[in-house]
Amino acid sequence: MRSSAVSPFATRHGLVIAFLCVALCLAGAYAALGMPSSIFPQTDFPRVVILIDNDVMPANEMMATITRPVEEAMKDIPGVRTVRSKTGRGSAEINVFFTWQTDMVQAELFVQGRLAVVQKALPATASSAVWRLTFAAFPVVGLSLTGPAHSLTELWETARYTLGPRLLRIPGVARTGIVGGRAPEYHVIVDPLRLQAVNLSLAQVTDALVRNNLIAPTGMLEEDYKLYLTVVDGRVHTVEDIENLTVSVSGNAPLAGAVQAVASGAHPIRIKDFARVERSQEPAFNIVTANGVNAVLLNVYSQPDGSTLDIARQLKQELESLKKALPPGMQASVFYDQSLLVGDSIQSVWEAILLGLILSVVILYVFLKNWGATLIAALVIPATVLITLLLLRVMGLGFNLMTLGGIAAAIGLIIDDAIVVVEAVHTKITAGEQRLAAVQQALADIFRPLLASTLTPVVVFIPLAFLDGVAGCFFRALALTMVVSLLTSLVLAVTLIPSLAAWWMPTDRQSPSSAKANWLERLIKGYEKVLRTALKQAGKVLTGCVLILALGVWLYGQLESEFLPFMDEGGFVLDYRAPWGTSLAETDRQLRQAETLLRAMPELESYSAHRYAAGLGHFASAHGRFFGQIKTATENRRGRCRSAQAASCCRARN
Repeated sequence: MRSSAVSPFATRHGLVIAFLCVALCLAGAYAALGMPSSIFPQTDFPRVVILIDNDVMPANEMMATITRPVEEAMKDIPGVRTVRSKTGRGSAEINVFFTWQTDMVQAELFVQGRLAVVQKALPATASSAVWRLTFAAFPVVGLSLTGPAHSLTELWETARYTLGPRLLRIPGVARTGIVGGRAPEYHVIVDPLRLQAVNLSLAQVTDALVRNNLIAPTGMLEEDYKLYLTVVDGRVHTVEDIENLTVSVSGNAPLAGAVQAVASGAHPIRIKDFARVERSQEPAFNIVTANGVNAVLLNVYSQPDGSTLDIARQLKQELESLKKALPPGMQASVFYDQSLLVGDSIQSVWEAILLGLILSVVILYVFLKNWGATLIAALVIPATVLITLLLLRVMGLGFNLMTLGGIAAAIGLIIDDAIVVVEAVHTKITAGEQRLAAVQQALADIFRPLLASTLTPVVVFIPLAFLDGVAGCFFRALALTMVVSLLTSLVLAVTLIPSLAAWWMPTDRQSPSSAKANWLERLIKGYEKVLRTALKQAGKVLTGCVLILALGVWLYGQLESEFLPFMDEGGFVLDYRAPWGTSLAETDRQLRQAETLLRAMPELESYSAHRYAAGLGHFASAHGRFFGQIKTATENRRGRCRSAQAASCCRARN
């Protein structure tokens, strides 16, 4: 577009431009209210994880009968790059890696299809689960359910049947995971002597429990113009039902070669005749505590496009209503909240926008001494941000560290475009030209430089959108955000600002010297002297620049590198590992001492701890971890102690 055609277009269609900008700003504000929020951009990592469990099968047999057939079945899926596996006692983890160009939703379906085919050849007792690795695989909110007067079974039942279903109703929640607690179960404790006296075996008892504890259809009955489905319900619900379950009938063996009536001495043999039944809980494979007491943790996972802020807000509202439904003495509290970091990031961006707006207003007024020009530049900044948010929503992006960082980084360039146009128009007006002519002439003069200065960073950042790998997933959102915001600011600078200037720019024609303060004139003269001196000694200036460049190259080699900057989430994680084979009771005894040290720290607000038994579950050994939450502002004799310092203090004490 030629510069001579831009300026008349902006002044001739001012009302249309203003209407479109207002409409887009309102749409951007509405889109911002519904944008999903998370820490990182939505990323489909090229990895599908298959978890297979088969009780306590030895590792070598697991490798031969389960892991190897599954690996071979996964290798011929389109897009597969590598297949890696870990096999342990009763557990196998197969990781299928794809190329970054693979559609991971389709790849997950391929993996599930191959696994369904090969599973027919696997042992019947093997169970499997397939997960596509995304950031949604990590919890966004963690709840701890405690109650010193309640058993672990009661805590587990409350989390499973009361808290879990209520939390799943929250929009954006994908699933909930329970850690700790004990699922209830019934134990049949057999007396070997009494079992031998009734001439039965444990296999017969087990078979009787399996065959009789079921519901099965027996047929259909049509009567009185109605069709009835008949079923036999033999399920057991209480201890008494299990005790009265018939295992065999004594004296009911038929004679050979003839059908005889049941002998007069026949009687049923029930479970209570040789065993006792008690309601208990499943075996303890882990121990979970929160703030020093036994607890059940409930991790809340978000959908891939879910909003962390909305989930956390509605979850806290749901917890307030759930307090009345919890049994007396039971308490549910949040021990991990990812939305705090997301909320702080969003707040910092809006603070940057507000600070940039205030600074631009102050600087423009100090230099131009014109409220009309200042107001025009101030309106363009929020308009650019709102329209950028609308375009991000259209592209399927949301609030995260990358998009928010892109908006914050682009604020300076957005302000720069507005200041350049407003100052150019103001200069023409103070030179004596009419307002409309001044707007058109100023825009014609600065259009090409403005276009070049805005497109230069666009050309720099747009290649980041085409990177592969993890870096591409992260920086693609950053690059798109900056490019969209810069192009939006350019469009508004050549359309909206000239239209507003043609309406609002004052027409006072004071000379630049009388309108500016003496300090500005002295600053300009000082800069002129420095510039003339530099031009006279160009060789020395170039030598100094080369030395500075060499120093920068040397410092670049000395700097440490990391993928993302350090983020303080206000918490810490301490991992521990006991010698292989350590019992769960011994691990718990040792970790109770560590908990005593943690509770003595004044900076610690809350914590939770996990202990795992050796060799159980998916490669769990005698290890676990502490999750600690630091107070937002802790003042003590040593001053403020944040999460990194608290973790160091805890390691030193342990």
